[in-house]
Amino acid sequence: MCGILGIVKTRDRRDPGLASVLRRMGRWQYHRGPDGWGEWIEDGVALGQNRLAILDLVHGKQPMSSADGRVQVVFNGEIYNFGELWRELSQKGYRFRTDHSDTEVIVHGYCEWGPDVFDRLEGMYAIAIWDVAEEALFLARDPVGIKPLFYACTDDGLVFASEPKTILASGLVQPELNLDAVHDYFMFRAPIAPATLLHGVRKVGAGSWCRFDRVNGMGAPTIFWEPQLSAPGDPALHLTEDAVERALEDAVVSHLVADVPVGLFLSGGVDSSLLAALVARHSRVNAFTVGTHSRLDESSFASQVANHLGLDLHIRWVTGDDFLANFDDWSFYNDDPVSDPSALALMLITEHAREGGMKVMLAGEGADELFGGYSSYVRYRTYSLLSRGPWAGPIAKPFARRVRGVDGDYLRSLGNLRFFGSAHVLHEPDRLSLFTGRARQSTAEWESASFPRHDARSDVARAAMLIDQSVRLPNDLLPRTDRATMAYSLEARVPYLDRSVVQIANGLPANLSLRLLPLQPKWLLKRIAARHVPREVIYRHKRGFNVPVEQWLAVDFKDRIDEFLEDRAIEVLDYDYLAAVRRAHDDGRHRAALLWAWLVLEQWFRLWIRREARPPRPAIITDTDAYELLTNANHGESGPRFAGALTDS
Repeated sequence: MCGILGIVKTRDRRDPGLASVLRRMGRWQYHRGPDGWGEWIEDGVALGQNRLAILDLVHGKQPMSSADGRVQVVFNGEIYNFGELWRELSQKGYRFRTDHSDTEVIVHGYCEWGPDVFDRLEGMYAIAIWDVAEEALFLARDPVGIKPLFYACTDDGLVFASEPKTILASGLVQPELNLDAVHDYFMFRAPIAPATLLHGVRKVGAGSWCRFDRVNGMGAPTIFWEPQLSAPGDPALHLTEDAVERALEDAVVSHLVADVPVGLFLSGGVDSSLLAALVARHSRVNAFTVGTHSRLDESSFASQVANHLGLDLHIRWVTGDDFLANFDDWSFYNDDPVSDPSALALMLITEHAREGGMKVMLAGEGADELFGGYSSYVRYRTYSLLSRGPWAGPIAKPFARRVRGVDGDYLRSLGNLRFFGSAHVLHEPDRLSLFTGRARQSTAEWESASFPRHDARSDVARAAMLIDQSVRLPNDLLPRTDRATMAYSLEARVPYLDRSVVQIANGLPANLSLRLLPLQPKWLLKRIAARHVPREVIYRHKRGFNVPVEQWLAVDFKDRIDEFLEDRAIEVLDYDYLAAVRRAHDDGRHRAALLWAWLVLEQWFRLWIRREARPPRPAIITDTDAYELLTNANHGESGPRFAGALTDS
């Protein structure tokens, strides 16, 4: 786990300032890897790595090269099947110089299979490979998009990094708002790949790789894997339960491999409770949770699960004052913004876990999207049934006009049913009134492209889950978790998103995931979890990993909201409409999701478009020499400075 970055120049290959630029970039994502800095610079190519040492602490340094120097690799993540690949490559004659580094498996794997190696890797990863002979750079991201990877093409080549702020720090890209991604951000809580909110900065899509060379530039992405529905079998129920549990346990075992302490995020919900039960079979770990002293608090359920399994539980109590005090820090890490308020709470619990000696944490992301955990799937399935009746279309419209929110959107679309996603921040009045100028003019076109018509032949609930696996997970939930944990130099692993688990979940019959009569989301997963933890924890009302942001917006963030409404910084937003939304929220008609998304965007705009961002002193500094090297990169450069580059001063 780490941060990776690099520059490939197409013209000025002897630029004497290249090392200084690379190090300045590395300072801006130092938090991703405080255990060391590595760089390789040759012939106008510069690769760097901020290292967070998890495996092979002594020998696993990067960039790592092949024995003949043809291949240079920087890599962020973990390869869980590196042992199998190590043995296979050894039998083919490859000699390994490290003790058990998964990076070296990538090096030799590319030499043997070329870019086909990416589909052979089981794990989470963002990889950059420079092929000296071909003068080509390969960028790849893991199948479900757990690890981030951004790039920008410039007038003189390409720059890439684990975070957009690192690309801006190069000075090779000027910060400008990407208007084409604003709708997606508000609707889905995040820009959707390959777009970001920064014009010219793009992200590699989940399960894909792309090739950049000095002659042809950036090629089209190659998708090597994507989640797909498979025809369900019809085995006995107990055999299905056993198969799912075995796949999950195998994933957990592989995700526990580390040379540093491993812990667990435990909310007390179904997903993390089952994860805790499977972990407890193999290791006694420390568990961490959030408490809020509110009606949404689940720490008592987490305590019940921890006591049942014999785990040590640590609670981080969070208040509105905590959110306000840490909002600016979170905004710095949230540079390709996601507007999930639980991300800030996750950052605070990560700080607590890091102080408790943890360096790796297991998390339950992905279970809802795989096993049918959201009420949005129930709603979509219900409206799908309604859409088949004679009341669909024109007959439903008079009723739809009287219904607000999510249900109003679905009633209005009965004649042309679409799945609006499980986040669904923007309702129809918002889509019509929130934007101005070009953004307003393009709303109808965006809506038509973003929500394809429902296919009546498919299982609608399972199809909706597949959309969330392709849209929400890699663009919202997984980036949220990555940034919140990496802010404190901690690696998050997500066993539910092991590719074997994804494949078996997408082949389940629909009624094993979601049952309407009686209503039971995650039906199969709950049956499995109830084998191992108290039933009253499993069969209760779902709260999710939530915080009382409605109250905090009305009270703790009042002055910040007043400031933003007065400033009117973002020209494509209608601030009169936002003021009306704020008044409605304060009057008890809660619009927390929209208000929080806007609040996050306003702060993002000031940090990155107005260039007010400055990197805070990292919470963790383990290699002081590396930190000093990167911090001093802004001073005494031997080469020319890049205009507009972000600096520490």
